[in-house]
Amino acid sequence: MNISIIYVSQTGNTEEAAEYIRDGILAKYPFVQVMAMDIRENEVDMEFLEQSDAVIFGTPVYFTSLSWELKRWFDNSSRINLKGKLGAAFVTAKSPTGGVDTAIMEMVRYMLLKGMLVFSGAGAQTAHRFQIGAAGTGNDMEPYAEQFEEMGACVAQTALKLFRQ
Repeated sequence: MNISIIYVSQTGNTEEAAEYIRDGILAKYPFVQVMAMDIRENEVDMEFLEQSDAVIFGTPVYFTSLSWELKRWFDNSSRINLKGKLGAAFVTAKSPTGGVDTAIMEMVRYMLLKGMLVFSGAGAQTAHRFQIGAAGTGNDMEPYAEQFEEMGACVAQTALKLFRQ
C-alpha cells in the first residue's frame, strides 16, 4: 500500500506536520510505503501518487484558505486521476481562529471534485482530536505531534480497510 502526503510549506511548520503524519503511519504500519512531497520544491512523484491508495494534503492557512500553490496544483491537476482514493487534509496556522476550518474544507471540496473518498476522524473513537482534518497552530508544531501522528495512523488504518485485497 502507498500513501502520498502532498503539502506546501513556507516556514517549515507544514513540512514538520507532514513528517509527524508520516511517522505516525510508519510507527503503526511499517509495511506501508509513504512519500511526503513538497509542491514548492517540485518533489511530487507522479508515478507514486497515481499508485497511492490514500493522499493526504497539507497547507499553511493563507487569508482563511489554502495556499495559492496548492490551489494552483489542484487547478492544474486535471490529468491526475485521484478518483476512488482516500483523501485527508491537515493545516498549520498562526492562530486557531484564522481560517483553519475553512482551509480544510477548501481542500475537502477539491478532493470531492476529484472523486476522492474523504477521510473523517469523527466516529466511534471520541479520543480523536480531529474530525475533518488535523491542525497545528503557532510557531511550534511539536505540541501537535501526537495529533498529526494519530491522524496518519488513522488514515492508513482506514485505507487498509477500504483497499486491502
